[in-house]
Order: sequence, then C-alpha cells, then structure tokens
Amino acid sequence: MIKLVAIDLDGTLLNPQGELSTSVKQTIQSVRQEKIKIVLCTGRPFYSLAPLIKQLQLHKEDEYVISFNGAVLSDARGETIFFEQAVSYENFLQVLYLGQQLGLNYHVQSKEGIFTSSLVIDQYTAYDSILNRVPIKIVKLDELRHIPIYKVMLVGEKERIDAAIPQILSNWSKQFNHMRSLDCFYEFLPLQASKGQTLQRLTEQLGIQSNEVLAIGDNENDLSMLQFAGISVAMGNAAQTIKQQADYVTKSNEEDGVNHSLLQLLNEKRRIKS
Repeated sequence: MIKLVAIDLDGTLLNPQGELSTSVKQTIQSVRQEKIKIVLCTGRPFYSLAPLIKQLQLHKEDEYVISFNGAVLSDARGETIFFEQAVSYENFLQVLYLGQQLGLNYHVQSKEGIFTSSLVIDQYTAYDSILNRVPIKIVKLDELRHIPIYKVMLVGEKERIDAAIPQILSNWSKQFNHMRSLDCFYEFLPLQASKGQTLQRLTEQLGIQSNEVLAIGDNENDLSMLQFAGISVAMGNAAQTIKQQADYVTKSNEEDGVNHSLLQLLNEKRRIKS
C-alpha cells in the first residue's frame, strides 16, 4: 500500500510552461485525503518553491520537501531543516579548477541564493537566476569559504558539457554525487546528497518502507529516487535510459502524466477498499 509519493518538478509535475495544471492540483488533494503524503523532490533551491507549495496546499505542518537535488530536507514551510549536506570549500575549488580546464563557467547555489566570483555573468547563470527567481550575488572567491554550498554548477554550451562528461565520470565519481540536470548545467553535490538517499532518510524518519513509496521523475537526477521507490514511474518525456529503469512509463508532462499516474493510484486504492 502506497503511503508516500515523491514527485520531481521540472519536466515532471510542471508542464513545459513551468505551471501546474488545475487537474493535478485537484488530484493531489484527493491523494492527500487518502492519507498519502506528497513530497516534492527537486533540484531547485527551497527559496524558489513557495508559490508551488502554496498552490498545492503543502504549507502546513507535517509536510516535507527535498530540495537542491537531495542536499536539503526540510519541512514545507522552510522553518526546520532535518538534513543538509554542503560541499566543502576545498572540493568546491577542485570543481572550479576543473571548469577552468574545460572552458566552463561556474556558480554555486546556497540557501542564501546564487553566488559567483565571476565579474561577467554568462547567459547560463542568468538563466538559473531567472528559473529560480533569485538574484545573483558576486563575491570574492575567498568569501565562499563561509557560505554553505549545496550545489556547484558548471555551466556552458551543450557541446562543451558533452565533451566534459567522460573526464568527469572517470575522475570525480569518488568525491562527488554529480549529474547533468539540463543540457547547459552539470551539478556537483556531496556524495551523501541525492534525491534517493534523502528520500530514504525521510521515509526512515516517518516509519515508511521503500515498498510503500511511489516516485515519479524524468531526468538523471531522479534516478536514485526511482531506484529507491517500491514503484517507479518515468514520464513520457523522460530519456530512454530513465524509462528503462522505471517500472512504468506514464504520459508526458505536456499531457499531465503525473495526474494520470495519481488517478491510477487512487483508482487502485479505491478498488482495494471495495
């Protein structure tokens, strides 16, 4: 019996315009009425989630959000952090130097915003700022020593990221949890931080077993939570490698695939009850 549904945002719960459909908002409330928890699991920073949390009516007690791709587990109000894991300054410098070698720029995400020491802001860092509705703060490199860094982002043209991946995979997997989140973004997190690991921490905190978890996602950064969940669902717009790892494939985010999956869950629960 499913007790918790973990849902990615971009490319999954949100449509291509970055919005929630009226149908999925209504269905999520129906799922919650069945005493099933809805947990947003996103690569976005927590501070960008307030409008979505409010629309989904998750801004109440005993609701949880996994943000920064698993680096932070908090209550949905942002009042209590149950788990956080930051990249050390020394490890951050290694990623910075790697980016310089590969011709990629960088910025970092913290609970205080987006930071960089670059005096010229490129289009990719600007896009991340727009996506998360947060300003970019330019600081001296040494100042980042005192800021909790949840994600280090190497950013650049798709072709440069493509070319960098073999070197990253062969040299950095023992030091970081790393993944490509968009064509122009490659993320580095602490080894202890992933959606799957943090979802496991939450379920242990709540006394929920992995076979009581349904996870829905579309991208590489969702893979760990799809592997953890008892039932995993890939979006119709997901990469083929993600679909191959999932138990089921639903419709695309343009076709409201999350709503479709949740309605199936409700129908199954009602069938069992009857």
